[in-house]
Amino acid sequence: MTTSKSNKSLFLLLILFIGYTCVYVDKYTIGISLVSVSQDLGFNPSEKGIILGAFFLGYTIMQIPMGYLSNRFGPKPVLVCSLIGVGLFLMIFGVGFSLLFLVVIRFLTGALAHSGYPPSVSGFIAANIPTEKKGFAQTIMLSSSGFAMFVGPLLVAPLLTAVGWRTTYYIMGGIVIVIALLLFFALPKPSSAKKESGVGKVSLPFSKILKDPAIWVLIVSAFLINASVYGLTSWLASYLNETRGLPIDQVSYVSSLTGIFILVAGVGGGYIIGRYFRDKEKSIIIGTAIIGALCIYGVFAVQNLTAAIALLCVSNMICILTFSTLMSLPHSLFKPEEIATKYATVNAGGVFGGFFAQ
Repeated sequence: MTTSKSNKSLFLLLILFIGYTCVYVDKYTIGISLVSVSQDLGFNPSEKGIILGAFFLGYTIMQIPMGYLSNRFGPKPVLVCSLIGVGLFLMIFGVGFSLLFLVVIRFLTGALAHSGYPPSVSGFIAANIPTEKKGFAQTIMLSSSGFAMFVGPLLVAPLLTAVGWRTTYYIMGGIVIVIALLLFFALPKPSSAKKESGVGKVSLPFSKILKDPAIWVLIVSAFLINASVYGLTSWLASYLNETRGLPIDQVSYVSSLTGIFILVAGVGGGYIIGRYFRDKEKSIIIGTAIIGALCIYGVFAVQNLTAAIALLCVSNMICILTFSTLMSLPHSLFKPEEIATKYATVNAGGVFGGFFAQ
């Protein structure tokens, strides 16, 4: 029985990891594709910033409502619909013809698609993963950002060169929709999750959430971390291409290299912290945040390109440890039936940090 439950948990984590990878591929490769989009449609850096910022604004606005929907109806329908939305909006982005059109599409992508996936995944973890493994499971989900940063550029950069940015977005959107349908059939029914954890049975007033001091500490921390990390990742492709003079294919290799470091740090670091440093998360977060900040500064301060890339890899590796450790705390601080809503509230603060950075 124990082996059966363990296998079920691993299977759930695997398919949720694949879905999370799709979400992060969209989030990270927009920086690379905007280089081609801007050359085609004539956007300047300020206009690119508006497109990037619109996504994070929509994401921030709808994060908390999506958490409530996940609590109300169960994680599965919100999760699947969110992933289908990611695929559809990717395809619609491919027909873009003006700045306003692309800004609106990226806003809707953040608001109606991306915002539903993180709280729904947290709800699934709360319902289906043993208590002692929930923090590590959450870390595994966030480490999908590294896998996405590795495979995304390797997939997108050749497509951009071979078929152009429009067809690239049609292909990416189709792949994500197929994966969303696979998740629909693979994930357990919402009713079974609710019976197990009580998710969806509790209506948590927003005023009560805001009275919790722990929530505010997590919100501010997530905002500050993401302001740095998303600012770095969103503008990395443009910085390497326009300032450092690297062609897009080489930019994709650099992005993929940093993705490997993020994946290794997320999985390995999450395991080590969960096993050997439980109840010491505060010290881990403070220490890695300071080191990560210094490395990010070094990326732009050093003149040598090789040194800058090395610091980039280290900074991403350290920052994912900071962020994943921070975002694993809700599972130990809050009740399972409150996770989706409270996690969404904390994540909203983090996403707003991404908007601020644009």
